[in-house]
Amino acid sequence: MTIKNHIWSIVAAFFYAGLLFGGIAFLATGGYFNRSVGVADFLLMSIAVWRLTRLFTYDAITKFIRDWFADSKPHTLAGTLNTLLNCPWCTGLWFGMTIVFFYFLTPFTWPVLLILGISAVGSFFQVLSNLVGWSAEVKKLEAHKLLEK
Repeated sequence: MTIKNHIWSIVAAFFYAGLLFGGIAFLATGGYFNRSVGVADFLLMSIAVWRLTRLFTYDAITKFIRDWFADSKPHTLAGTLNTLLNCPWCTGLWFGMTIVFFYFLTPFTWPVLLILGISAVGSFFQVLSNLVGWSAEVKKLEAHKLLEK
């Protein structure tokens, strides 16, 4: 494959890098790095990023956004956006940058992080309870088959 096949991925990577370093420079020159990130805030930001990543890469409510790019040719801007929106590793980087930027920019970010964090924990418990329920159902069916023999 030639560089032509990856041009939009390269553009997206440079755009990300520009936003990242531009955001850091903006925060640094504005004096926004006047606090450290505690363990609790780090964990809250981490699960908020996880929730946003899941929201945009898997959840039904944002499927319409993914559908905008679903039929795009791979080596186009839309194809690159399709790849980005369907890759949790990629999407997580973008949301991680966004969350950290706004965390340092304004204290109004904290309630949003809290809501995202709470919904992430709720989602985790829902997935965990589904796993336990499905596992119990499989074991019950296996037990019934053994009893029928």
